[in-house]
Amino acid sequence: MKNKTQLQGLDISYEYQDKEYVGYLSLPNDKVAPKPGVMLCPEFWGITGYIKWRADEYAALGYAAMVVDFYGAGEVATTAEHATELSTAVKNDPETAKGIFLAALDAFHRESIVDASRTAAVGYCFGGAMTLSMANAGIPLKAVMAFHSQVALPIMPNDKLTARVVVANGADDPFVSDESVETWTNAMDELDVYYEYITYPGVTHAYTNKNADAKAKEFDLPLDYNEEADKDSWNRVQDLLAEVFSADEEE
Repeated sequence: MKNKTQLQGLDISYEYQDKEYVGYLSLPNDKVAPKPGVMLCPEFWGITGYIKWRADEYAALGYAAMVVDFYGAGEVATTAEHATELSTAVKNDPETAKGIFLAALDAFHRESIVDASRTAAVGYCFGGAMTLSMANAGIPLKAVMAFHSQVALPIMPNDKLTARVVVANGADDPFVSDESVETWTNAMDELDVYYEYITYPGVTHAYTNKNADAKAKEFDLPLDYNEEADKDSWNRVQDLLAEVFSADEEE
């Protein structure tokens, strides 16, 4: 994984209800506009080097990418307890979370290189739940993909959802109960939308993050990087984005 000095993006500020938020913007080297956009919602730690690196990876695919700051001032949690406190406050106030996301989206779309009509979103852990909730709130996203994400959501699936939806979780993720998956899939089945729920046998939480094992040891959390699941889910999100954005070009 790239270290901070190798990151290619830059901080981007936006406001919501008189509070400053600091996201991370990464643009492709090919500046021929307009580019489809990918919004990234981070893990419950906040905007870490990992999620910035992920944004750079989406930019390397040719997409404009922006990480949403849900906490304000680009705050990064220093302990698991702190991260839980910050993320729980956001999840418990979905209307404010939606407002923060929309403010970030507006800042993203003001970038001249970004095609505002072609935007998708991805999310990791806490960010996966937020990404799914933002689509369920009716925000016009072409597709969303959630990685190692809970599906007991602040905003559950409803008829406002128009995005294509993919969720990729470890079968042994202790934060995702079988009951919550059944409830979520039943809700999705009632809607006329495309969705896919992918399960990786023997895989637990935070499987995309190569720092997961160190975090697990430091904070005594059930986290574990899994190279096979990481690669498979990365291929799947590339296919999803290529499909929804190429379909727009053909219309």
